[in-house]
Amino acid sequence: MGYRPKRQQGIGITGWMFIIAVALFFALLGMKMVPKYLQYYSIVQIMESIAQDPTLAEATTRDLKKAFYRRININGVYDFPKKGFTIDRSRGEGAVMRVDYEVREPMVGNVDVVMHFRKEVRLPRK
Repeated sequence: MGYRPKRQQGIGITGWMFIIAVALFFALLGMKMVPKYLQYYSIVQIMESIAQDPTLAEATTRDLKKAFYRRININGVYDFPKKGFTIDRSRGEGAVMRVDYEVREPMVGNVDVVMHFRKEVRLPRK
């Protein structure tokens, strides 16, 4: 009987290239998205800290916006769109701070990642 080698088993070079390409895609996606989500969570913390601040409970809309943007600058959030922050006092239950904005990050070529962030925080009345 002659020697017959077994067939090679495992992933070939094309399989490894595919796995590496998929891993690189998700790594790039994470590098684009994680900083924007961290920025959003920083904004949410700022809004909640303003809502818990007793000195701002009956503040004017102008004072609330001033406090918000001051804290935004302190926390290093520099690319926040000013149109994304609004204060609504129309309901009579106190002020409602809203953040509603969209971030578009280019990925590769004409492919973009679009992230939409929305949060509403109610300020308690005294």
